Amino acid sequence: MRLGKLDRVTLERTVLRHFRKTRKELLLGPEFGVDVAVIKEPWGYMITSTDPITGEVEDIGWYSVHVSCNDVATSGNRPEFVETVVMVGEDEGDDRLEAISKGIERAARKVGADVVGGHTERTPGLDHSIVVTTAFAFANSYVTAAGAKEGDAMVITKSAGIEGTSILASAFEDRLRGLSKRTLAEGRGLRRFISVVDEAEAAFRTGGVHAMHDPTEGGVLGGLYEMGAGSGLGFRVEEAKIPLARSTKEICGKLGVDPLRLIASGSMLMAVAPEKLGAVLAAVEGVGVEATVIGRFGGRGSSLIRSGGTIERVGETLLDELWRMTDSVQRPKRR
Repeated sequence: MRLGKLDRVTLERTVLRHFRKTRKELLLGPEFGVDVAVIKEPWGYMITSTDPITGEVEDIGWYSVHVSCNDVATSGNRPEFVETVVMVGEDEGDDRLEAISKGIERAARKVGADVVGGHTERTPGLDHSIVVTTAFAFANSYVTAAGAKEGDAMVITKSAGIEGTSILASAFEDRLRGLSKRTLAEGRGLRRFISVVDEAEAAFRTGGVHAMHDPTEGGVLGGLYEMGAGSGLGFRVEEAKIPLARSTKEICGKLGVDPLRLIASGSMLMAVAPEKLGAVLAAVEGVGVEATVIGRFGGRGSSLIRSGGTIERVGETLLDELWRMTDSVQRPKRR
């Protein structure tokens, strides 16, 4: 069976079709490509999202908090509370539990959230830790990944393939011989840019953002497909305009990896009203984050203009580049 996230058809056929909405307070439940659930409350909205970290990831607790908080941030709101479920392997000691807990606290403190509960156990049959975090925000307004409008500018923060580059630099070091120590260190160091909470909040406050999405598995192109599918729109994106870190270019080039289809936590995709584009770019840059216009939403077909001028149709990314690599190499350390 194929590893990683389920494709859209399988997800909708085997999972989503079984869930019925019975409470009027549930405004947005489980949907393909949408990062959050939204529940109406008398005072506003509760925004929530959950994510697992299932691989043997360094600092797994830290990662777990950030990836869930990133999803909540796609609503435009800062996560305020998190709950975590920690399952450690049969042979992992208490020092592992403490390291995970410290990582959870560090990440929660960075985004300004409190840890309010969860569950911790040593799990039979498990050979490495798994951490699942649920994040919550309370809000007066929100956007989702499915709100892009005809003619919206397509904006990306930071660069493509941030998380994937950091994993490749660590897990595939034996295949990266010939690259400089500086390149590998820079690649591994990209993990510190995983959080997108600050730029998402700043952009949303301008009133110019119609939709946001945190591109994870499937990379930037996978994230754009999910935004387009949810919004009922096509798009046109230009490869030459998508920023890549120097280490991403060198590491992906060495491994033959497409950085646009590489797991991309750390960047935020935004659909921005054209008349508000300047304000959104200024707001994001005001919190110390680069933002770049890479295309437009609109029409029905979705296409990528490659740097050489060829045009590719963009559909669902069924296999992230990181998973593709596992056929010939030990499975990389990832979620």
